[in-house]
Amino acid sequence: MPTMITMPQLGESVAEGTIGRWLKQEGDMVKRDESLVEIVTDKVTAELPSPVSGRLSKILVGDDQTVKVGVEIAEIDDGANSSGATGGSAVTGAAPGASAAGAASTTAQMAPAGNGYGGAVSTETPQSAATQPAPVASANGSYVNGASGANGASGTNGANGTATLAAPRATVTAEKVSPLARRMAQEHQIDLAAVPGTGEGGRVRKEDILAYVAQREQAQPVAATAQPPVAAAPVAPAGEGDQVITPTPARRAIAEHMVRSKRTSPHATTLVEVDMTSLGRWLDTHKDDFKRREGYGISFQTFAIKATVEALKQFPYMNASWTEDNKILLRKQIHIGVSIALPNNLIVPVIRNADTLSLAGIARSVSDLVGRARSNRLMPGDVQGGTFTVNNPGVFGTLISMAIINQPNAGILTMDAVEKRPVVVDDAIAIRQMMYMSLSFDHRIVDGMIAAQFLGAIKRRLETWGPEIEVY
Repeated sequence: MPTMITMPQLGESVAEGTIGRWLKQEGDMVKRDESLVEIVTDKVTAELPSPVSGRLSKILVGDDQTVKVGVEIAEIDDGANSSGATGGSAVTGAAPGASAAGAASTTAQMAPAGNGYGGAVSTETPQSAATQPAPVASANGSYVNGASGANGASGTNGANGTATLAAPRATVTAEKVSPLARRMAQEHQIDLAAVPGTGEGGRVRKEDILAYVAQREQAQPVAATAQPPVAAAPVAPAGEGDQVITPTPARRAIAEHMVRSKRTSPHATTLVEVDMTSLGRWLDTHKDDFKRREGYGISFQTFAIKATVEALKQFPYMNASWTEDNKILLRKQIHIGVSIALPNNLIVPVIRNADTLSLAGIARSVSDLVGRARSNRLMPGDVQGGTFTVNNPGVFGTLISMAIINQPNAGILTMDAVEKRPVVVDDAIAIRQMMYMSLSFDHRIVDGMIAAQFLGAIKRRLETWGPEIEVY
């Protein structure tokens, strides 16, 4: 009897997943615990291991298609019964820390964000299964039934690509609306009672809001528009030698998160220059011994994170979020997101309760997160719940950077390269190790004065660390 592989639930609130790419093809032999498929959710990108050894006889959901948790995505013939029986035992890929019929725990890497990532899906791959699958996401991210989604952001029914606004429902409870959908509804001034939900149990999702917005815009008469709409700049047709690349699901998730962040938060940025000379001398003297003793390194980033944590205690509004009902939520716990660049991805795993850690503890946490990110061993919980983010493009030699806020944080600190520059010290020119450091902040939560004071507190801490530093 074949073993049926189903879409796993990678996270407590995750109700669906997208096939990023199949790591094995139909007919391939797979070993138990060997990576079978890459699953993308709005939280993580995870490699799902095979729960059994055998031959991958059928792929039921193709690349870039989205299905609900529990939907069958593949069939593995373990050789116990090769008669082609249609019945089979279902095995759900286990979420980290769980098990199902011997399925191994998934290993995961983040498609940034943490934090509400999700995005439109590219061109659909046809289903290889003979039976009709559950509705999947179309090329525009909307849900379709039996037809490709070619109607902008609106949902289609059948092949004609037409849609009409549904009659309003009486009430919509909080549990019937995803957080992202509620935020988008507020942005577009939409009555949620008017939006039909296509999620589990009628839950209103991001795709439903996008579909409603598209339909509403089509329904508005041209004469009602005060000014003609400004069309996006057209993209010139591909020329000879040009290459059109379909982004990976992780890249599309990053793109969606970045666009949503800019639309959600009124960004403002302030910048200071920090004299890192004292810390540079300390690192020159102690970093090699520290690494030999502890097995992991300590760097400028370690000190920047520690200084940020201390400043967040002093300025709690920087450790906050703007809520859906237009209030400010001050976070008591300090969880620092750390931006980590991978070859084709960007993820932000979280150092939890960073205010309880010493410099050595922060260095240990960063080393652990970086190591597991690069070996694809992060779990969904590792990339959720950050309250503030520290970004370090300076390791790539950048001079001045202004980052996009990682939603729903109030800000993101960016540290650039530490370089020797001539500066004026006590009316004399001296060579010092200098670094530009910027803060992008949500202007709904804090104004420029608080942001400048917060950044100044970090600067003072970095510049006044003496030669006797308590690392532990």
